[in-house]
Amino acid sequence: MAILITGGAGFIGLALAEHLLAAGRSVVLFDLAAPPADVMARPELAGARWITGDVRRRADVDAALATIPIELVIHAAAVTPNEMRERTDARGIIDVNIGGTVNLMERVVACGGIRRVVVLSSVAVYGFSSPAQSGFFEEETSHPAPAALYGISKLAAEQVAQRIAHLHGCDTRIVRLGPVYGRWELPTSVRDALSPHHQVLQALRNGQEAILPRLMRADWIYSRDAAAGIAAVAMASALGHAIYHVGGGRLSDLPDWCRTLASRFPDFRWRCAEPGEPAGIVYNLPVDRAPLSIARLVRDTGFDLAYPVGAAVADYLSWARLDRPASGGVS
Repeated sequence: MAILITGGAGFIGLALAEHLLAAGRSVVLFDLAAPPADVMARPELAGARWITGDVRRRADVDAALATIPIELVIHAAAVTPNEMRERTDARGIIDVNIGGTVNLMERVVACGGIRRVVVLSSVAVYGFSSPAQSGFFEEETSHPAPAALYGISKLAAEQVAQRIAHLHGCDTRIVRLGPVYGRWELPTSVRDALSPHHQVLQALRNGQEAILPRLMRADWIYSRDAAAGIAAVAMASALGHAIYHVGGGRLSDLPDWCRTLASRFPDFRWRCAEPGEPAGIVYNLPVDRAPLSIARLVRDTGFDLAYPVGAAVADYLSWARLDRPASGGVS
């Protein structure tokens, strides 16, 4: 039995594929277009099946579900827009993020035999609301208050998925994902903003100074940890809750990332922008958000974070083929 990942050519989809394949699972990746050939040729994705289709189209989702027997579905297909796309293509965002979720749930129900669906959502559903007394957003007590179309559409997708699941007795869990960075992050047509960590790494690669707009403090989670957390929800034999947070569990900031890179590449230059100075690193959030509590995830699945900043840097550089001796710069 296989696991179908919608949005399989995206950042999270590929990270999930790597994790699940390494665990010995069969994986079917479903998306509008395949990743670049050099990405699909990487050994970490060996054995993944690929099927092209649109999550909004019945026939396409039916074909994906019929490829081989499917046990689990992880729904990662989404448009992650910036403000410009909100202005120019609001309908497209809603069609994919909400309409695609409705279509997927209906086709899963029609197919039958699917053990569980995991719908990926986001910390964006909380907008910039105040966290719980713990200082974290908590599944039980924190109330969603999305501030932009991404968070609005992800919250609506959660709700329609849960309603359809309730009507048809389909085991469906929601994962609200915190801010992610790391391996498999690539530019795509549906992801308008790459993480500041990726942008900093590109500045390093290009021999440029990385100028940060601010500290960008958040519960950043490395993509391998994010995939492990999502997979833990998907694979658990029994779960006590409908909604789980997957995040970094602690706060870190971009200076942490830059300092760790600079310890390996002494020629790398970075700093925070002076007042009024334009930053070279783009970050869409006007202010920082509170972190997600992952206590429920840890308690119910035994999940454990494996990649603090230092380990993440080493792994990411190796994956990106930028692992150079600490005594030199990037050639």
